[in-house]
Amino acid sequence: MKQTHATRVPAAAVISRRNVHAAAVLRHTIENGLLYLVLCLVAIVTVFPFIWVLFTSFKGPNDAIYSVPPQLIPQNPTLDNYLRVWSQLPVGHFYLNSIIVTLSIVVLNTLFTSLAAYPLAKMRFRGRDAIFYLLLATFIVPPVLTSIPSFVLAVNVFQYYDQLPSVIFPYLATVLSIFLLRQAFKGVPNDLIDAARVDGASELRIWWNVLMPIVRPSLATVAIITFVEQWNNFFWPSLMLHTMEHKTLQVGLVALQGAFANDSRGIAAGVVMTVVPMIIFFMLLQRQFVRGLTGAVKG
Repeated sequence: MKQTHATRVPAAAVISRRNVHAAAVLRHTIENGLLYLVLCLVAIVTVFPFIWVLFTSFKGPNDAIYSVPPQLIPQNPTLDNYLRVWSQLPVGHFYLNSIIVTLSIVVLNTLFTSLAAYPLAKMRFRGRDAIFYLLLATFIVPPVLTSIPSFVLAVNVFQYYDQLPSVIFPYLATVLSIFLLRQAFKGVPNDLIDAARVDGASELRIWWNVLMPIVRPSLATVAIITFVEQWNNFFWPSLMLHTMEHKTLQVGLVALQGAFANDSRGIAAGVVMTVVPMIIFFMLLQRQFVRGLTGAVKG
């Protein structure tokens, strides 16, 4: 009898553990299912406006834009809306100016902010933390407050009004980029830097040959954030660029509000031409972007 009782207890315990494990798996599956459902709903709500604009840009004159029920997919898709916008506005100049300005800022901003972040993360000098926190404190200053003195300096001192450098130089370094790269540099082991110094490497060589390859994902993150911010930048370029041939895409396509005031299809085509380059740039660097954000948060 004792032997039979001894064999029943483990069997009951095994069955109990199996039931607990099955319940945990079921609960985990339900939680994941609800999470994916919420994420899908959020994605649909987020993406739907762009999908609607995309389909509207291909609609012909016989396709309804506002109707009940709404007509999403055009019955007679056409590229006439894009051709009409391209022919009536110098969109080619807008694209070229935006590419020059954005890529120049992305490259120079990444370069200069990484140079600033390296000493703030790995060098020891008096006032290092104070300098960093003063930089962070500039976040509380609204950009609009600095627009007037920046405009006066641009026109009266630097004299580059209505020129592309006027929208490039003010963004050569940003606090957000310095913060992200400083966090990435702090995650690099000091042993690597000490070993490079023992080998006789200069600080610039350590920065370029040792640290920059390691923090490449964070560099991609800074590049994407800077690209999106500058590609969509409107306020400062609208103040500085007035000649049609010098305007960037965001500023130049404001003319759609006048030339295509009653043409929703043309406005939709202009919006698509503005958004597509950002999507392509993000898709090319999305893996590095996610890895860079993870490294910046951990650092």
